[in-house]
Amino acid sequence: MTTSKENSIRIRAAIRHVFLKVWDPIGIANEPNAQDEYDSYIDRMFELLTNNAPDVELKKYLDWCVDRMGMDSSRHSDADVIQALRAIDLNEPTQ
Repeated sequence: MTTSKENSIRIRAAIRHVFLKVWDPIGIANEPNAQDEYDSYIDRMFELLTNNAPDVELKKYLDWCVDRMGMDSSRHSDADVIQALRAIDLNEPTQ
């Protein structure tokens, strides 16, 4: 899937929102100085979503991220996170 720069920015912002508000394995959603904590994981999730990767691949990536952080994944439901990511509209906005 190809996407415009503006749409890419919008999708990445939506992924960031899901990471902070739904996923948040570190528990920093309400820490103003830590809002960029998960930004290094956004690009790969963007690729997975825009390439229509199956849910099992999204889960594997989320698990990898949490493991890399040295955190416990029990803070969140992978199903809820994946559902929120799948709810992101990947289409170009119509004018």
